[in-house]
Amino acid sequence: MVSRSRAQRPADGEREFEELFRTYHAVIVAAAFNRLSDRTDAEDAAAEVFALAWRRRDDASQVFTLAWLYATLRNVVGNTYRGRTRRQRRAERAELELEGVPELASEEVLEVRLAVNRLDEADREVIWMAYWEDLSREEMAEILGCSAATLRVRLHRARRRLEQLLALDPASTVKEDAWTS
Repeated sequence: MVSRSRAQRPADGEREFEELFRTYHAVIVAAAFNRLSDRTDAEDAAAEVFALAWRRRDDASQVFTLAWLYATLRNVVGNTYRGRTRRQRRAERAELELEGVPELASEEVLEVRLAVNRLDEADREVIWMAYWEDLSREEMAEILGCSAATLRVRLHRARRRLEQLLALDPASTVKEDAWTS
């Protein structure tokens, strides 16, 4: 039996990972979608499963099987459920707090604020910084420790997710100027 040199092992781990990914990626995305009922969340969950496999690809004691992928997916999905529950509770608390607030803001502004509270923490932070705190893009990039180009992408995606949340409410008539009120 020929022993492998240290330089050969990473290449073998990469090849094994590539085969694992090609064979099971679609299966794991489909399984995640069946559990999460959201394509983006399913793709994110599958990406996290394969990222874990990638980080452990050179561990000789680790054997990646469909069973391992499903067990890992189960943990990732559990984390997603917990995150959804936290966001839902936060949104419910915000709604309860706003019920007792006198009419200081227009209905449109309240709708936007409720929708922003339903976003995940990273999206919420970018939206608040850009539209309520009036920070420049350069200031935001510096605070978040990213490039201006990355910040533009993050802000674009956060706005798109906010617009999707607002579109889910058929009674919503929010215009963009309500974002900054």
